[in-house]
Amino acid sequence: MFLKLKNIKNGTHWLWEITSMLLNGKAEHIDTVKEKFELEFLPQSAYNSISSPRVLNSHLYFKQLPTDTINKQCKIVYIDRNPKDVAVSFYNHHKKITVYQYDGKWENYCYRFMRGLVDFGSWFDYVKNWENVIKQEKDYPVHLINYEDLKENGFEEVKKLAKFLGVEEDIQLFKSIYEVCQFDNLKKKKDEIEELDYWKNSTPGMYRKGIAGDWKNWFTVKQNEDFNQIYEDKMKDSNTKYQNF
Repeated sequence: MFLKLKNIKNGTHWLWEITSMLLNGKAEHIDTVKEKFELEFLPQSAYNSISSPRVLNSHLYFKQLPTDTINKQCKIVYIDRNPKDVAVSFYNHHKKITVYQYDGKWENYCYRFMRGLVDFGSWFDYVKNWENVIKQEKDYPVHLINYEDLKENGFEEVKKLAKFLGVEEDIQLFKSIYEVCQFDNLKKKKDEIEELDYWKNSTPGMYRKGIAGDWKNWFTVKQNEDFNQIYEDKMKDSNTKYQNF
């Protein structure tokens, strides 16, 4: 079983698709949505019906994972992303999905994000926790991917991921997977199978722009300064650096 962990809006739909294709050995889009494989919402019967190797995904902390997941050392792929882009993406997600009934303004939301007053709590706490896990659990099989690296050097990152997953090297397959998982291709295919009742105006909103650095179109100078101050305070012991920060 392979398990993918992330904080919210880190590009996990994208990574789940790539991982599934690698394990299937086919550059073909998966004909269902990632949410059906989310560990927190998966009943035992549904879990049992998934053929191995299972590609699950979760927002959980390491210590919250099922005991068997940890004891059996299930492989974990952890994806990280510039938190400013995470904040913008999460804001748009809140605005579009019907279950939230949210219509707030960015200038208010960005400060809620900084304070951790959003789904799944503080981005800072979550990332620091996983950094510590990766540092302390040196023998546990965790593969770290950065969203910006996947955007900039996608083919090389697919190759690295394949090696971690134990997939035999097949350059043509890797190139094909990289191509069909380009944002526009992925959005077109996955929008077709989204449940439209989940989205305002029946317009799928899971895939928005898929770019790095979009936060610059949203943050004011003051908001950016405030974010940087909080980041410096909370992440002072972190070695993680982000592009376009």
